[in-house]
Amino acid sequence: MTAEETPNPSEARHASEARDAGDELPVFEALLYPHRSLGRRGYLILILGTALIMGAYALTFLIMGAWPIFGFIGAEWLLFWFLFSRHFRGDRRAERLRLFHDRLVLERLDAKGRFTAMALQPYWLQVVLTRAADVDNALYLRSHGKQIEIGAFLSAPERRNFADELTRVLDRLRDGRYNARQA
Repeated sequence: MTAEETPNPSEARHASEARDAGDELPVFEALLYPHRSLGRRGYLILILGTALIMGAYALTFLIMGAWPIFGFIGAEWLLFWFLFSRHFRGDRRAERLRLFHDRLVLERLDAKGRFTAMALQPYWLQVVLTRAADVDNALYLRSHGKQIEIGAFLSAPERRNFADELTRVLDRLRDGRYNARQA
């Protein structure tokens, strides 16, 4: 559940501003992001491989005299490349939860790249996992009548595991098992 790279360049700026402001280290920190089965290298191999294969077919039809098919195959590959590139870049979603002694900070990056942040008071915070045994469960943070869904892009077992982990950490914080200097 940790990312290889920061999903938003402005997050680095926010993190450095927080350090400059003298913020303490978080007691708990998690970065949630959707699973990607294809990395950059795999994407490049897929695009080049399909270009070579479709190019060979297109050239074959061009040599046979069926030149309109050459154009259709080229247009089909361009459409494949365009749609796959949009999909590959489109899912930049990420959620970062940082628990401090006095607040839980939820920072979100949506699919369009918009960054939002909100702070919740951890003493009253409830971690709610609806339909925990079902495949279509949902994970919410609830406090003072407000409910915020988190981890919608995670699988059901990942949501269950994260809910258990966050509940344990919040219970330890409320019980005072984290002292002010412990990170």
